Amino acid sequence: MWFTDNPWPPIVIVGFVALIFLFLWNANRRGLHMLLALACVGLCFVIYFVERAIVTEREVLTQRVIQLCHDFRDKKPGLLDYISDTKPNLKDLMTQAMDTVTVQSDLRLSDFQTTVNAENTQGKCRFRANATINVIGMGDVGYQSVQVEFVFQREKGVWKIIEIRRFNPINGKEMDPMQRSEG
Repeated sequence: MWFTDNPWPPIVIVGFVALIFLFLWNANRRGLHMLLALACVGLCFVIYFVERAIVTEREVLTQRVIQLCHDFRDKKPGLLDYISDTKPNLKDLMTQAMDTVTVQSDLRLSDFQTTVNAENTQGKCRFRANATINVIGMGDVGYQSVQVEFVFQREKGVWKIIEIRRFNPINGKEMDPMQRSEG
């Protein structure tokens, strides 16, 4: 496992060290200080590309959730493939949601909290989704915020949803996945 999911903290630290060497070079014009400053700048690029090359299971799971949300918004076929075949009730829930809910293009996903167990066999991803939605029978519901948690299980090398939990984004209380938000 990589020590960070985000390349920017180590890049900022190394960049700060580069600035220190640059100030030292400016004070005494020693070539060594300029060389070390340039080496730090080069190290920033190395850190960035190494971080992009290393993909943790948490990042894979987060990307899977993002792709699922965009596929749901775009009503792409194959959405049921995200759900475990052992959970037909969840497939029915997804079918019902796809038939009744339309998500507009202003979908915004944030506040990801993704965990994976040590064996990389189960994981959870909790996140917030904000978008303007329309619901058949209710019309334009407007801009809504929802907090969702997907529980995943690895099946044949692919992360599949085995549980969906929805929470009120204000008070954190669990809600029925298809319950209308209040307020």
